Amino acid sequence: MSAEIESIIDELLSEEQNIFGVAIISKSGVLITQTQNWNLTNDLDKINKLLGTQLALGQKGMSSITIQGIKYMMVENTEERKIGTNITGKGHIIIAPIPIGGTGALVCYINPQVGPRDALFTVQSHALKLQNLV
Repeated sequence: MSAEIESIIDELLSEEQNIFGVAIISKSGVLITQTQNWNLTNDLDKINKLLGTQLALGQKGMSSITIQGIKYMMVENTEERKIGTNITGKGHIIIAPIPIGGTGALVCYINPQVGPRDALFTVQSHALKLQNLV
């Protein structure tokens, strides 16, 4: 992993205190890196399937995704962002495709105490910084 990617992750984590876990997936679907407290290795296929599905207008796509044994209901699934929330209060996920509509992604686990939208702008702006690196 490049030092540039590492510094973008550090910047993201210091800027947004409600991000508890980060992973980056390349355009070819490979896990480039993840924070030590979060392991997406076993769930990579599901995340790649979510990223690879092109939705037609009005289509909802996957209604839920399970990551590390926690089921997240997909509350938003667009080319710009995929947001999942656990209905029993175990947190949220934001998946920001890189580039927008692409197959790479910045995947973030969000503090259960806040709404996922609180961190959305920060996640998306950092995903843009990764565009030419993954």
